[in-house]
Amino acid sequence: MGVVDTCLCMGGGISQAAGLYYAYQGNENRPPIVATIGDSTFLHSGITGLMNAVHQGARFILVILDNSTTAMTGGQPTLAKKSDSLRGMSAEADMKQIVRSCGVRFLEEVDPYDVPAMVNSLKKAEAFTRAEDGGVAVIISKRPCPLYGGKGKSLTPVKFSVQECKECGICTDVIDCPAIEKEGKKARIIEEACTGCGLCLHLCPTGSIRKEENASCK
Repeated sequence: MGVVDTCLCMGGGISQAAGLYYAYQGNENRPPIVATIGDSTFLHSGITGLMNAVHQGARFILVILDNSTTAMTGGQPTLAKKSDSLRGMSAEADMKQIVRSCGVRFLEEVDPYDVPAMVNSLKKAEAFTRAEDGGVAVIISKRPCPLYGGKGKSLTPVKFSVQECKECGICTDVIDCPAIEKEGKKARIIEEACTGCGLCLHLCPTGSIRKEENASCK
């Protein structure tokens, strides 16, 4: 939750990332530059920024957070999803094809709940931005919204429990998951709030958070 350094407006992250690259241009010690944008916002106001960034030779990572809905304003379908309209069933916008048509040469689609795969994709994307013939790298982080996508359809039917907590605070202070709270100094998972994403399972440094087999998410 605390990873974002700056935020301006819908679609502004792409142009901001390009501006940061230009500010660092020629500096070999520039930090990794990562922009994030939702799928509906990308289709609404991000395409032109991406097209311009590629055209101008910017180098940064763009992560499109594709949750298959417009969650910010009530769960309306995006342009990339078929939906009923006044004229019948609408057509789907092809996210990958749109990104490619902007001139992007590095494009991967990853399930963000597969943490090792997501980390690996980010590392490859960063390497591409620094390669001699590199440019903008795009990762489509695709996973249905747990609120509007249906928990039972999109999430793994398991529960996670905290055992032998070492009180490091990573899960409560760094991950900032709303389903994890402190009980005294130890962590506790609030079962009714847990979506079963498994992020804590990957990021607990002591292995104290474990998966309970044969248990269904509520």
